Order: sequence, then C-alpha cells, then structure tokens
Amino acid sequence: MLSVEFWTWTVFCDLVLRPCAFVIVGVLIGWAVHYRLRKMIEIGRVAKDTFFGVLLRSVGKLPIVWGLLMGLNWATRVISLPPFAQGRLVNLLFAVLIWTVMTFLQRAIGQFISLRMASEGSPASTSLLLNLVTATIYITGIILVLDEFDVSITPMITALGVGGMAIALGLQETMANIFAGLHILLTKQVRIGDNIRLEGGAEGQIIDITWRYAKIHTVTNNIITVPNNKLAAAIITNYDMASDRMQSVSVMDVAFTVTVGVAYDSDLDMVERVTLEVARDILTRLDPSLDIDEGSSTAPAVRFHTFGDSSILFNVNLHTTSFRSQYLIRHEFIKALKKRYDEEGIEIPFPIRTVRMEKEEG
Repeated sequence: MLSVEFWTWTVFCDLVLRPCAFVIVGVLIGWAVHYRLRKMIEIGRVAKDTFFGVLLRSVGKLPIVWGLLMGLNWATRVISLPPFAQGRLVNLLFAVLIWTVMTFLQRAIGQFISLRMASEGSPASTSLLLNLVTATIYITGIILVLDEFDVSITPMITALGVGGMAIALGLQETMANIFAGLHILLTKQVRIGDNIRLEGGAEGQIIDITWRYAKIHTVTNNIITVPNNKLAAAIITNYDMASDRMQSVSVMDVAFTVTVGVAYDSDLDMVERVTLEVARDILTRLDPSLDIDEGSSTAPAVRFHTFGDSSILFNVNLHTTSFRSQYLIRHEFIKALKKRYDEEGIEIPFPIRTVRMEKEEG
C-alpha cells in the first residue's frame, strides 16, 4: 500500500509539481526582470531618448513572456512525452519566442526611426516607413518559424516571385506611389511637419506619408491627400527647408506679400513711411521674437512696382517666425492699414472705367 502511494506521489511530482514549479520560477524571473527594467526608466537612471532607453521601452512586458517560455521549456525536459510530441512542443515554443523577438525589434526600430526624424526636425515618423519596417521584420520571423517546422520555403519564394510580377503589372500606379514615397523620404524633399505650398496654390502641413498618398493639413482645417508620385513631381515651396542664410539661425523665417494700391495724387514717401509704421507695429505685437530693425533681412519693406488703371500698386514684404501666423498678421495688417490711411487722408481708390457712348446717326 505504501509503495503504491509513494509511486502515485512520485508520478504526481514528476507530471504536475515539478513542471508547475519550473513554470512559476520562469514567470517570477521574467517578472523580476520586467520590474527592474521599468524602475530604471521611472527613476530616470536611463534617459528615454538614448539607445538603451529605447531598448528598455521596447521590451515592455516581454520579459514576463520570455520567462514563461523558459519555464515551459524546462518543464518539457522533465515530462516524459513521446519524441514527436515533445519536438512539436519545442517548435511551438520557438515560434512564440521568434514572434516576441520580432515584436521587440519592430518596436525598437520604430522608436529609433521616430527619434531620428525628430532630431532632424520632423515631429513624427511616416506610415509608409513604419509599415515597410514592420512587414520586413514579421516576414523574416515567419520564414524562421517555417524553417523550424521543416517547411520548405523555396517553392513559396518562387510562387511569391511569379505572383509578385503579376501583381506589379496590375498595380503599376500603386507601386509607383510606393517607390515615389520612398524617394520623398530618402531625398528629404519634404518631411513630416513641413509647411508647404503646392504649385496649384494649396498650402498646409505634411502630417503623414502613407504607402499611396501624402496627407496635408491645410490652414482651413481640412485634409488634402496627394498621390506620392504627383507630390514627387510637383513644384513645391517648402517653408521649413532651411536655406544657407537660415542654417545659422534658430528661428524660422516665412516671407509673404500684401499688395496695396493708392491714388495717383498720393505722396508716395508718406505712403511708404505710414505703411512701414503700421507693419512694424503689427509685427511687434503679434510676433515679438522677429527682428524688424532697419537693415535686418526680416524687416518689413515697401516696393512700388506698377502704374495700375486707377492706382499705383506696391507690395508690402512681411516676415514671420511661424507659418500659420502669417494669416493672422495679414488680417490684422490690412485692418490697421485701412484705419491709418483713413486717418492720414491716403486714398485707396476704386477701379474706374470710362465708358464712351456714341450716338447713332439717323
């Protein structure tokens, strides 16, 4: 009787207690590693924007999963299973391990891309780049898992190659947009966060570049989608693309023009003086960080250019340190200029047309 009970207890220990103990120990080790890594970030011992900080944030709760896999692997070694079943169980654990490693790599590389783009002035990364990285990582993981299960991937690669050629022929425009998007990202023609003007006159901020099109957030709070191949071939004014003159300064410079016309009998010297006074007052109030001292490259300027039909036309060249603030500055400048011209007796004439009526004889 005692021998039977001892045998039963031994079997119970071998089949239940020892495997469960290995699993619990593995989970505890994983949890301890996770807790330690999380504390290192919380107490500020590792900066989030460093290489090690990115790796720690990318790991997340994966150490717990890795500890569980380690415990299950130990457990399989103490349980007497048929060789085929034990081999397939080990393969399954390996597949889960590969999937978690691919998840870690996808997170880490995505965060590295975001940090790199942020260091170059872009506030965010692009959907196209992240999707390509994600697809590449997980396809690699699937190939490794299939190889572990002794699945030949050569026929699959051949089939994918033939099928890929057929798909490429049928989706030429889509493929053109994908490669155009990559061209835009690699050449840095535009970046996420750049304020641009398209050749058609549309203005806005690039908020994303997907595999097919770019999204532009306009100042009227609308979203314009432009196919990548059209954007790559378009004539674009990029207000955030630093020129040689601006690379030595730390502020942005957006130039814009307001066209004004005054009557032919106006004192043009007085018009110029009054206009510059109004411009300086508005810029001082709305953009105090801008250098408007006389002789500065960002100081307002008046340039007469045309004898119009009913007025002398001139441009007021203004600058600002923010792309979107130009619209408010233009708005306030026109209001203040009209009020000041009325006070100074400067006339902004209406268009005049002289119509000659000939009397018919008869």
